[in-house]
Amino acid sequence: MKTPHSPRVCSVRHVDINLFARRFASLFDFPRSMGYARCLVNASVRMKSLESVYNNYGGLPPDSFFQFFKYSMDDVIRGADWFFECQAKLVDLHGCAIAIDLNDVEHWGVEDEYVHPKKGLNKNTYVLRYAVASLVDESRKLALACMPVTTNDKLSDIVRVLLEKTMSHVLVDVVLFDRGFYNATILKTVDDLGMQFVIPLRKSMTSDNVWEESKKRGEYKLRYTVKGETDQVRAWLYLEEKKKEKKEDGRKEKGKRKGRNKSKKKREREYVGVISNMDVCPELVQNFMDWYFVRNNVETGFKEKNQYKIRTCSTDKAYRYLIYCISLYLMNLVQVVRMVNNTFFRNDEMKKLVKQLLRLEGSLIGEHRLSRTLIVIA
Repeated sequence: MKTPHSPRVCSVRHVDINLFARRFASLFDFPRSMGYARCLVNASVRMKSLESVYNNYGGLPPDSFFQFFKYSMDDVIRGADWFFECQAKLVDLHGCAIAIDLNDVEHWGVEDEYVHPKKGLNKNTYVLRYAVASLVDESRKLALACMPVTTNDKLSDIVRVLLEKTMSHVLVDVVLFDRGFYNATILKTVDDLGMQFVIPLRKSMTSDNVWEESKKRGEYKLRYTVKGETDQVRAWLYLEEKKKEKKEDGRKEKGKRKGRNKSKKKREREYVGVISNMDVCPELVQNFMDWYFVRNNVETGFKEKNQYKIRTCSTDKAYRYLIYCISLYLMNLVQVVRMVNNTFFRNDEMKKLVKQLLRLEGSLIGEHRLSRTLIVIA
C-alpha cells in the first residue's frame, strides 16, 4: 500500500482580489467600480462574458459597465503598467532574461489603427496585436510589460518602450527575440540601451556561404554584420550543425496530405545559428545556443493566459486591451505563488482559490485546505 504524500503548503498572501479591486477603483473612478473589478475577475476565472456573471454581485445592471467605462487607450495602458509593476515588486528579480513577442487576438468589427490584417489558412482575418515583454528562464515566466500595437507603429519603437518600462522595475541583462524581430534598427535599439540580445540567424544564400566557409576553417564563432536600410549592427554569429532527427521506418504519408506537404516543403539547411552581442567562449557555444530556447516560455505563457479569457463581443479597443491585461495579471499570480513558495501551483488551483476569495467580503485569513493535495495560508 502506497504511503500518501503530504499536501503542499503554499503562502497566497499576494493573491488579494480586494486589493486588485481597490487599485482598479483608484485608476478608473466610476460608480461601483470595485464591484465591477471583482466581476471582471470572476468572468476571467470562469472564462465567461462579463454580462453572464453580473447577478452574483448584487444585481449590477448588465449594460452599465460599458456606459461608465469611457476611458481612452492611454488611460488603460497606464493602469495596466501599474499592475505589472506591482507584481514585479513581489519577487526579487535581478539579471533577468527578457523575451519580447507579439500576440494576436482575433477581431471582428470596424477597422481602425489597432486592427491588423493577417493571412489565415483559408482566408484573411483581422486581429488586435499586443506586444509583451516577459521574464523567462528554465522554469518561470512573468509578464512585465504590455503594449497595443497600431498599424502606424514601428517595431523598434515598441521594443524601446517595452524595455524602458521593464527596466523601471527590474534589472535586464539580455533580451531574446524570434526571427520576426530580425531588424538592424531593433538590435541597435537594444544595444544602445546597454543590453545584450540573442536572435536566430535568418538563413539566406549569404548565410549559406558563411556556413560553408566556417566549415572549411573549423570556426563556428565569427563576427557578423546585420544590415538594415538605415542602421547596421556588428555582432557575433554562432553556428552549429543541425542535429538530424531520426525518422521511423515505414511511415509514409498518403493522399492529399502528402501532396500538400510536398508543395509547401521548404529548403532544409544543415546548420543553425544565432546572432548576439554576447561574447561567448567557443567551448560554451553549444550550451549557449540550447539556452536560447528558454524564450519558448513566452509562447507557453500566451497559452496559459487563454485559461483566463473573458468572452466578449465588444469592439471597444480599450476594453479589449483591459481584459487582455487582466488575463496576464491572473496568469502572473500563478507564477508569483510558484516563485514565492518554490513549488508547483496549477492554474486550476488558482481558479479555485480566486473563486473562494470572491465569495469572501474580506481577505483570506489563516489556513485553508483547497484540495486533497494543497493547503493555502494567508
